[in-house]
Amino acid sequence: NMYLFKIFLLLTIFTFLIKTYPFEGSCDDLVPNSENCLLPFPNNFYTQKTLIPGGTGLRLRISEDTFPISNSGQKIEPSQWNTLDGFMGVPMITTYFPNLDIGNLPPHWEISKSLEENCPTVIINAKTLERVAHWAELDETTENTEKRALTMWPSKRLQSGERYIVAMRNLLDTTTEDPIKPSEVFKNYRDNNTQNARQNYFNTEIFPYLTAAGIDTNELQIAWDFTVASRESIAGRALSIRDDGLSRLPASGPKFYITDVEEFSDNDYLLRRIKGEVEVPYYTDKPKPGLTGCNLVLNAIGTPQFQGWTNTSFTVQIPKSITNQEESTSVLYGHGLFGSQREIHGSLYQELGYDLKYIFAATDWWGMCEFDVPAISNMALTNTSKFSIVPDRSLQGFLNFMILTKLLKSDDFIKNENLLVNGQPVLNPNNINYNGNSQGGIYGMSFMALNQDIINGVLGVPGGPYSILLPRSVDFDNIFLILKQRYEDPIDRINLMNVFQLLWERAGPGGYMDTLTTDPLPNTPSKRIALQYSLGDSQVTWLGAFIMGRSMGAVMFPENVKENNEELFGFDVVEGPLQNEFMATIQGFSYGAPEVPQTNTPPEKDTDTHSCARRDQRGIDQMVTLFSSNILQNYCDGPCNLATQDPKINRGACQQGYNDIASEEDSNQSIIRSIIEKFI
Repeated sequence: NMYLFKIFLLLTIFTFLIKTYPFEGSCDDLVPNSENCLLPFPNNFYTQKTLIPGGTGLRLRISEDTFPISNSGQKIEPSQWNTLDGFMGVPMITTYFPNLDIGNLPPHWEISKSLEENCPTVIINAKTLERVAHWAELDETTENTEKRALTMWPSKRLQSGERYIVAMRNLLDTTTEDPIKPSEVFKNYRDNNTQNARQNYFNTEIFPYLTAAGIDTNELQIAWDFTVASRESIAGRALSIRDDGLSRLPASGPKFYITDVEEFSDNDYLLRRIKGEVEVPYYTDKPKPGLTGCNLVLNAIGTPQFQGWTNTSFTVQIPKSITNQEESTSVLYGHGLFGSQREIHGSLYQELGYDLKYIFAATDWWGMCEFDVPAISNMALTNTSKFSIVPDRSLQGFLNFMILTKLLKSDDFIKNENLLVNGQPVLNPNNINYNGNSQGGIYGMSFMALNQDIINGVLGVPGGPYSILLPRSVDFDNIFLILKQRYEDPIDRINLMNVFQLLWERAGPGGYMDTLTTDPLPNTPSKRIALQYSLGDSQVTWLGAFIMGRSMGAVMFPENVKENNEELFGFDVVEGPLQNEFMATIQGFSYGAPEVPQTNTPPEKDTDTHSCARRDQRGIDQMVTLFSSNILQNYCDGPCNLATQDPKINRGACQQGYNDIASEEDSNQSIIRSIIEKFI
């Protein structure tokens, strides 16, 4: 009887919470645009109270009518999204006003304007009342000037589990230069003309906080709030897979199989390339993605469940310059977008391995490698409800990288006859580091946040979250073409970036970029990270690198290069070197590329600098010093531009070097293109 009474009591409390929480319906009518239900977003309107312990005490309550609906009427099934207890840590805050003039809004090159007293756009932390630095922009990915969403970006990741309030005032109309009128719905809430539960919510949870923060609520044109998901909701699955997966490994280390050994007698740099497979526990419904992708298998409370063992392939390259363990450094390498471990076959990594006595090891980023291209293309073409295949399989990919790290430390592997040189081991288990470029810098950040064995990492041309990277990347052109065919409304397409990012947060850098240096995940050491980005990058915008850097508390060295004479907001400047400190640096490199667009559109591909920094001797020297001495050091005498570069490289040389690895990525882009053409 007592048990039944407790059940009854819980149900009664839950019913009370639901009735007193003021949000109901599929669409918020604060923005009077029936074609675009989701706005404004993110938004606590799309949450509900829950009795599930831990986290924020909320769950998303999104219906199939909330998310964008395709041209054919297909709706996104929201159950995967409704497992979250809040929204993204780096949200693309989105709303819409017709004929909006953004001339008085803070741009990304002058973020400090967002903290001025009279800034029209305001974000405040509801607990501290502190203003959040941000920038604002209109969506320029469409030529339809009547359908351009207004987006706002926080300068760094917001705090997990915290509630934030967005407010706007003094927005101007481009046609009349007068203040834009608020919607009738919001005006009635602002003026206290509505008698319902949501009016009470505004009166108790939004307007008093804005008043306390010095905002005149009588001037408001719109205001709403949202709650950032808890760390448990975002990282919980990844941590569960990590802890359970690693605990299942044999005490002697992972089981492995050598499948191919290639000796190089006519190669000046490379002695041997070893290919093999390592056994990994897997947590998805099937090991290989095929055409439909993979999803995590979860129990009733959302914990990933062990499904068995499978193999993932790996590659290890031994240069001719190494003769013993003590002089070698092991470098786990992360490849680029839809690529593979074969990236380390390129001449750059053969030469670096020889010159630096680096043993490069690599596996594939499951979730974002060449084998995932068909499933991701099929998802984008046919059913975006299945987007969870991307983050779900990516979490398995992180575990694979961690197990490869364990393999590099395993005595059985180190002493395997194929890893010996002149009968002596050459793998150094005490000096393993991480380096990744492009996707390897993006996912590498998440991997570094989760892994327990590697402390030092160099992330080349990284950034995040994906919602800011994709519209600004030439690599997204093919997928964006698919979305244009399926969703003709440009606001719907921008909203899809938020829809995808909500789930991607569990795997992408947006969910982890504040956990590397000072506030690491449970049972995880702090890290030393060097972020290296290039001005003029057509594939990964430097703005994403800035968000990543600010979020992890990265510092800059003096005279960092600038894009369009921008304000380098939010970075402390230090002389260095920085020794034995768990922290991050961010450093930009300029190769004379034309100024990039100051909008959410990509630069020209012909002037791309994406592959330059990894070939720049100054960046290489920074990596060497970090990996050998735990020191973050500046190797630019002044700004890292062409004038201080020695030896000289140019964009053409970068592109030529990149051709070593680009063929397989181009091949995968061709596959996507052929699928699109058939669809069209």
